[in-house]
Amino acid sequence: MPAFIVRVSLAYDLVLEYSEAPGEPLKVFLKVLQQSNTAEQLFLRFTYGVYRIEAEDETRCREVVAEAWNAAFPDNSDDIMLMLVPDTGDDAAKLMTSVYQGYYGADNYQLLATELAHMIPLLKERGAIMALRKQNYLFSIDSGCGFTTLLSSFGDFTKRMNIYDDDEGKRTKYAEYKVAAETGNGYSDPYDVVKDLRESLKDNVYNIIGIDISYFLGDGKTDELRVFITDLYDLQDDYVFIFRVPFLEKKALDGLAAILSDVSSLRTVQIPPLHDAVLLEFFYDEVRRYGYKTDDSLAETLFERVRAEKRDGRFYGFKTVEKIAQEMVLRKAAHDSEEEINGNTIDHEVISPDDMAGMFDIVKTEKNGYDELSELIGMEKIAERVREIVSQVKLSMTNEKLDRPCIHMRFLGSPGTGKTTVARIIGRIFREEGILRKGAFMEYTARSLCAEYVGQTAARTAAICRDSYGSVLFIDEAYALYESDTQTNDYGKEALTTLISEMENHRDDMLVIMAGYTDDMETLMKGNAGLRSRMPYVLTFENYTRKELFDIFMLMVRKHFDYTPELESEAKRYFDTLSDEYLKSREFANARFVRNLYERTWSKGALRAALAGQTRIELCRDDFIAASGEKEFGEKLEQKKRIGF
Repeated sequence: MPAFIVRVSLAYDLVLEYSEAPGEPLKVFLKVLQQSNTAEQLFLRFTYGVYRIEAEDETRCREVVAEAWNAAFPDNSDDIMLMLVPDTGDDAAKLMTSVYQGYYGADNYQLLATELAHMIPLLKERGAIMALRKQNYLFSIDSGCGFTTLLSSFGDFTKRMNIYDDDEGKRTKYAEYKVAAETGNGYSDPYDVVKDLRESLKDNVYNIIGIDISYFLGDGKTDELRVFITDLYDLQDDYVFIFRVPFLEKKALDGLAAILSDVSSLRTVQIPPLHDAVLLEFFYDEVRRYGYKTDDSLAETLFERVRAEKRDGRFYGFKTVEKIAQEMVLRKAAHDSEEEINGNTIDHEVISPDDMAGMFDIVKTEKNGYDELSELIGMEKIAERVREIVSQVKLSMTNEKLDRPCIHMRFLGSPGTGKTTVARIIGRIFREEGILRKGAFMEYTARSLCAEYVGQTAARTAAICRDSYGSVLFIDEAYALYESDTQTNDYGKEALTTLISEMENHRDDMLVIMAGYTDDMETLMKGNAGLRSRMPYVLTFENYTRKELFDIFMLMVRKHFDYTPELESEAKRYFDTLSDEYLKSREFANARFVRNLYERTWSKGALRAALAGQTRIELCRDDFIAASGEKEFGEKLEQKKRIGF
């Protein structure tokens, strides 16, 4: 009976449901499949599995897989995607098996390879393979998501599928270029790339030429792009070009593809930003590569670290996760060596969350969200308002006659008044109360939603929202998304439009909190008519009083250090002398100012102890005086009134 190589890819949300038992859905699927069919598992990961399945034809093979999956997961019948090719036992079948087994989060690339694997024998039979040689490709994929890896793979694919006549085996797989890449003489323009390409190809013969053309996404570069692709035209008999741009929204990508297809046929491949399920899969493989196993509960530790890495908008995909895996391996080794010195029994093979204690600034607490909120200084009114909101939302969830209110919020107030801390706690409370599925905390500044090119911002914002489903998306300095109606090329508007759409479409499964100064946030609300109605809850954070600032400072000191009574009295005197003018000024950072002063104080104490050869630090009055006397803090004291006019 004929056999087929089949790749079964799972919906990522289903994968995350089994994050503490990775691979379990496909293991269950295989057991059901083997009850009625001769099936062999060739490869297993969290998000996909590769199988050899016998069936009368391709149609029946698809039916066999669908029947087994529906029997195993009747409530998730739409959560798989199938790719398959005949298992002919030749090099082409072996090649497709390796393509199906490799690569993370690149289903669309594997779909392309599947399509070509079916086409190539037919084209060769008709003597029409030249048509495929003249087809170019546009990959829409962000940095760090594996473009170079896919480029190399496609070069190997075209070589082993004999797209080109290469009897002497001279063709290497691929070469990669970037328009406007930095060189020793500055930045190359498109003509320099074409010139360098022609010179390089005199001595090297490639299958695939990859060119990053993100440069042309800038304003006013359309004509330059047309000239560039025309200059490449005479090379298309010998080479296939894969053009690369960041992940773009469909409209922008279609516009770019229309230009590139003016002189040759073009196939577009989109590789979406990496989903948490893909990152988890890659992370576990990286840890195993270093000789360790992973505790299944380590997933949340990874996700917390990834969230922290994404906050500045500079997340580098697989490279960042590889770095995190390396850090965890080193931390594990340090932890184990310390435990051995203390005579404790340890598991050298498995990395667990306990091994990561104190790493990555991830703080775990056994307290519930309400307890944490009640412990915050000066937050009594905020805590009462949060309880009111929770009561209203929960009532609407249990009463069919009531519409569930939109839960998005505005936080108004100066920097350092606790907005970020409260937003994080609200995520916990909403999870504990069953309002949000995850309650995780995603923090971004407004401008980090914006990208470099038209069409890229919408995709980035949508990806950030996707990561935030079931959780809190906290956007600080939100007013920066709207400057004025005269800013026609401002990507902040593009981000805001996408964000509003996501807020409406996921109003029950994502909490967006926008934070900023009261006046600036009001300007933002006026700038977009649909925003105010989608953010009905407003929490106002007042500036801290002098006493509250002092209490916050001493709370930090008591939590971590011993201290002398004189330090406490000196700190109280200092906060009492802060001027009204400064406390009300826009530059005053409230608790952030206090934290900076606290950190400067114990830094002085640590230096004093080190110079004295002491290992124990007891903060004293002189440490505080030295810290508060520095310009950043000393100039904030109330100045004596001048005599005269």
